[in-house]
Parts: sequence; C-alpha cells; structure tokens
Amino acid sequence: MSEHIPKALAETGVAGASIALIRDGEVAWAGAFGTADASTGRPLTTEHVFEVASITKPLFSYGVLKLRDAGLLDLDTPLNDYLDEPYLDDPRIKKVTARHVLSHQGGFPNWQRQRDDGPLKMYFEPGKRYSYSGEGFQYLKMVIEKLTGRSALDVITELTLEPFGMTESDLVWPSRRSNPPLAAGHDKDGSPSEKRESSEMNAAASLVGSPTEVARFMTWMMRDDNHPDALPAATLEEMLTPAVPVNNSQSWHTEWPRPDADFSDTVSWGLGWSLEHPPVVERAAATSTNPAPWFWHWGDNTVYFNFAIGSRESRSGVVVLTNSAFGYQLWVDVVKIALGGEHPSLDWVADVYSSRHRRSD
Repeated sequence: MSEHIPKALAETGVAGASIALIRDGEVAWAGAFGTADASTGRPLTTEHVFEVASITKPLFSYGVLKLRDAGLLDLDTPLNDYLDEPYLDDPRIKKVTARHVLSHQGGFPNWQRQRDDGPLKMYFEPGKRYSYSGEGFQYLKMVIEKLTGRSALDVITELTLEPFGMTESDLVWPSRRSNPPLAAGHDKDGSPSEKRESSEMNAAASLVGSPTEVARFMTWMMRDDNHPDALPAATLEEMLTPAVPVNNSQSWHTEWPRPDADFSDTVSWGLGWSLEHPPVVERAAATSTNPAPWFWHWGDNTVYFNFAIGSRESRSGVVVLTNSAFGYQLWVDVVKIALGGEHPSLDWVADVYSSRHRRSD
C-alpha cells in the first residue's frame, strides 16, 4: 500500500488519499498520501477530515434503526402518517415508508431540486424498484424531527457519533465538536475548491470525518456483544439482508428513468448499505433472505470521492477517502490490495462515472 498509492496518485492526478484498514473488527492501520491542498503543498495526514459524502447514509440509517428498536417509529408505516400534512402533492407519497427510503425504493430522483429548482417529483410507485435518492433521506429526517421534537442533527449525533467515539466528525461544517484540519477538495483541473459551509445537516451527504472514524463506525456493524450502544445482531443482519436489486438506470443518468433497466444478480441494497452477495439464482426472487457477506457504500461530493467496504462475517474492511474529482480511479487498487477477491460493487459503481451516461448540466 505505502509503495503503490503514491505512484497511483501521480498517475491519476489525485491530490491525496487517506486510507484505514479494519482487521478482526478493529481499526488496524491508517495511512495518508499526497497533499491536503495542492496550492500550498500541505501534506495530507491521517488527522485530516474530508467530506464523506453519501457514506453519511449508512450512519444515518444506523441511527434510524436505533429509533425503530426503541419503538419510536415503524419501518413499514407510511411516513405520511407521522406528519400533519403530505410532504408533496402526489398521492403516492402516502405509501412511502422508512424501509422504502433506506433501501432506495421511495420512487424519488436524486437531488432533482438541486438541478432545476422545481418541486420534488415521484417517478415510481413506492417499493416497485430501486432508484437511488438522497431526497428520500431528507424526507425521513423531517419525520424524525417531528417524532422526537428535536433536531435530527442532535438526535443522530447522540445515537452514532458520540457513542462510536467519532470525536473529530460532525454532520455540519464548520464542526460544532472539534477543530480538525480539513483536506481541501480539488476540481478536475487540480485546483483546490472552497469548502461549502452549512449549519444544516443533510441526512444523505453532510458527514465530515476521517477514514479512521468512518472505519470505527463500520466496526460497530461487526459487533456481536450486546453493547448497550450497538444495534442487536438481528437488526444488523436486517440492515445487511438484500431488499432490492440495483439496476443500471441511475437517477443521475440522462436517460433515467429507463423502464428496460438491467438488474444485478450480485449487488443489492439493504437498509442504508449497498450489498455484495452470491448470484441470485431466480431473477424473480430478486433478493436473498440471508445477510450479505459484504456491505459497502461510495461517496461523491464532486471534489471528494470515497469508498468504504466491510464484512460482518470476516470482520474486515477498508475505507479510502480522496480529495479529488478523480479519486474514484484509486478504489479498485486499494480494495484489491487491502481485501483481495472479486467485488462486483466496484464494477457496478464504475458505471456511475461512465462519460456516456453522465449528465451534462
């Protein structure tokens, strides 16, 4: 790893990469390579934090399942039933549940309102098919605030960041909790990008942290010791049981939604995490009743590209956070060196960055 990554950074033009390894359910090693800011040459260290981007979703989901286990909400009750008025003007919204949101079956697009400033729309009947959406997580965040009478930022912080020992992480920026050094994100031309600031938590994307602390969270997915701050084994297995197969019609592709999408036999979504599993024999079944051996997620906030993968079975994993628009080019090599084996998630997510599918706006 220490010899390969600097060479890979030079070949890809990625400014920096910070990596953490999990072995035997513990964070066993962390290393940082390259620069935190190309304009100054400031070296990247393991203390630097990054925009973790969509790897926020599994952390938020862990907190939601803690609330479910505490009896605050039901995963299969329509979220509309918890609110005083519908979230949007579409009769299908009355069917969307927390389970739909956490497994990306709510029927929403991905950040449509950031693209066209129009009202949020639904494109599928809830539960019909996988359609990746950060919008659904923001809907669920609103429901949590209604049920708890508190900000979701405070609730999720207390349920996850604090008990997990993620002292340098926060769900807003500037951080309320510490003052860690920030790795600057870098655009495609290699220039540093100014960090976006927000005091509002985004349930799908606003976590800022280091690979070590993301890996520390992942070790809580591997616990089986009845720790009072951990989800019980049955709930962890529920998170890691395939709920819906992914497809190749992504909600950020120009031709989405495509009715004739191809569905994966080896990559599915559970609750919060995406999953790798042996091929599903019967396409009609689409899902498995057993927990998947690997859970994973990627993060893309334009100038930060991240990947995290772990196994509850082997209690191993790796997290790689990069501060570059080309950081995804490092994922395959890092996972191969760290874990070995075949990982269909990497093949599937590579389609995300296929130029023939990316939006031009």
